[in-house]
Amino acid sequence: MNRQYLANHILFRLQQEKYSISESYNKSKDSIGHFFIDNLLPGEIADSIYASFPKLEFMKKRKDLREFKYVAAQLNQYEPILEEAVYAFQDKRIVSFIQEVCGIDSLYPDEHLYAGGISSMGKDQFLNPHLDNSHDKDRNKWRVFNLLYYVTPNWELDFGGNLEIWPGV
Repeated sequence: MNRQYLANHILFRLQQEKYSISESYNKSKDSIGHFFIDNLLPGEIADSIYASFPKLEFMKKRKDLREFKYVAAQLNQYEPILEEAVYAFQDKRIVSFIQEVCGIDSLYPDEHLYAGGISSMGKDQFLNPHLDNSHDKDRNKWRVFNLLYYVTPNWELDFGGNLEIWPGV
């Protein structure tokens, strides 16, 4: 599975949900504009991505007051589908779709994935509320939008761990 194939699936789902994305984003943009889509990728692709995550001993452990999670940024060291999936979200068609639906004048993908990559959290691990890095690696462009993809097969609401979006202060 290459990034083009994955981007085609992502774009298809975005297009299917165009109205709800626009409605959710516009209702929330007075604080922090957001939207979510369940089942963004077909189950077999999501399962393949999930199965390809590196074992925790091959990821960097981050543990302090702000977070307790495992991260990996050098995606070329892991199963190819991980890098392909991350870069699929940077596809120009997806960026253009988000720009149009959310009414943002200019969006650019971050080809260097500054402060990006993959992370893994299990029971009792966390990421506290925070402001994301606000710029690219050269500090020439400012981050105004994040796309996050959670791979959580068989997740139940009772497990907790819900994404919370807090307005910046």
